[in-house]
Amino acid sequence: MPAILQLVQMVMLGRWRATGEDLYREVADLLEAKEGTELLVAGSGDGVTAEWLAARTGATVTGVDPDTRRIARAEARRAKSTTAPGRISYEVAPLDDLPHETSVFDAAVGEPAIAAAADPARALQELVRVTKPLGHVVLLLPTWTSEIAVGDREALVQRLGLRPYLLVEWKQMLREAGLVDITIQDWSDGGPAARSTTPRDAMPVLTWRQKAHITGRAWRRRGWRAARGAVQREIELLDELSRDRALGFQLLTGVKWPHARTA
Repeated sequence: MPAILQLVQMVMLGRWRATGEDLYREVADLLEAKEGTELLVAGSGDGVTAEWLAARTGATVTGVDPDTRRIARAEARRAKSTTAPGRISYEVAPLDDLPHETSVFDAAVGEPAIAAAADPARALQELVRVTKPLGHVVLLLPTWTSEIAVGDREALVQRLGLRPYLLVEWKQMLREAGLVDITIQDWSDGGPAARSTTPRDAMPVLTWRQKAHITGRAWRRRGWRAARGAVQREIELLDELSRDRALGFQLLTGVKWPHARTA
């Protein structure tokens, strides 16, 4: 993974992961997770969310992610865990084609990786499909929050490795997937109790190695003229991500409607 991609992902996800306990407690409450509950975490990545839910709620958690390397890291994390290794399992599978029967989980969580699925709308439909009727589905989703140029938006998509949508677009996908009673919490700045702005000294700064990587990559792809302005371009994109809040992070929850939707 290129250094700049890691840096941009840190800007996007770092603020929200830093909320740690507050975010996960809210997710657990919305899921009504407890001992005996069967949970699915789609886009489980390295297993942080799955492990927290299993350890703190007593639920049995299945994590699914399409990336074999992330699943391997999640398995390694589980092997080292002393709190809930027996209540966690992982599977490698595309998020828009889950390897589970219909209506088998009491509740489900969709992580930000949903936005990296080949078909995010289909991934949401799959998440709802495998959840039992009247079960809760909780989504942690990246959203566009400000007006930015189309070119800048596509550049950010390439660096993030996922595609955010407007909040109204995510809500429409959830309704079409079969969720009702949809509620929204804005965690763009770390949740309701967090400060409304992120300090400038908390923003990442490009190291000389990252600058060299950016310059070399641009030179190999488009020549010296493009390389000259490549670093400044990345700095501008980082500013747009952080200072101008081009991206937000929403916690959405809904209930699976027990009857088929009619046209």
